[in-house]
Amino acid sequence: MENPCPKKRIVNSVSKGILASQRGIVLPPNEQALFVCKDLSYSIGKKKILKQVSFSIFRGEISLLRGDNGAGKTTLLRAILNHDRHKNCFTFQNRLSAVKISYLGHELGLYTSLSLEENLRYFLSIAKIQYSKEKVETLLRAFQLWTRRLDPIFTFSRGMKQKAALVRTLLTGGDLILLDEPFTALDRSGLETAIRFLNEYSQNSAVLMVTHDPGISFGRRTVSLTLKEGNLETSILSSP
Repeated sequence: MENPCPKKRIVNSVSKGILASQRGIVLPPNEQALFVCKDLSYSIGKKKILKQVSFSIFRGEISLLRGDNGAGKTTLLRAILNHDRHKNCFTFQNRLSAVKISYLGHELGLYTSLSLEENLRYFLSIAKIQYSKEKVETLLRAFQLWTRRLDPIFTFSRGMKQKAALVRTLLTGGDLILLDEPFTALDRSGLETAIRFLNEYSQNSAVLMVTHDPGISFGRRTVSLTLKEGNLETSILSSP
């Protein structure tokens, strides 16, 4: 794999504006980017997956990452998650240290032999977040999992496992929430509940989500990031 990033340069607010103009990145007025990706490239063998990809993410914003299968969407999420390997490409809130990141991928990250409640207690302890019975109960009741909280995960249906993983991701929170097809296997009620809580939890965080659903809609500023042949196109979908 080629060296994915040029030499690190701190990106200040002025240069961010220039970067936005050059790369088609849309900056909300008077806001500081939570996260900036600049000129990220990634290759597997001779195949270039990402070609100098650049974009910015802001608090209170939901970014939808789209593209055909194999376009590099999951690769991009994992690069952000493993940002230490790509330090020259990423800036977090105008500094080199990372913000707190929460991630939900195709692998749901649940211990199937443990109960749902045991999973939540474990992951909250790892994240050094105090277990809040009130928050847990609110989310589990909303996702219709409250009566199953003491049951082991292996007894859950595929859709219930997805809901449980979403609850875990929302509870562990973070400044930046990365989601890879988070609505897989959800019924209509589960989808509506997930959208409602993502709207709520993204008030003080930023969400970057891989999705193939063209009709999905949120009640806050939403940006489309589309990967095609290794290049990234950016546009605003909605700005309430």
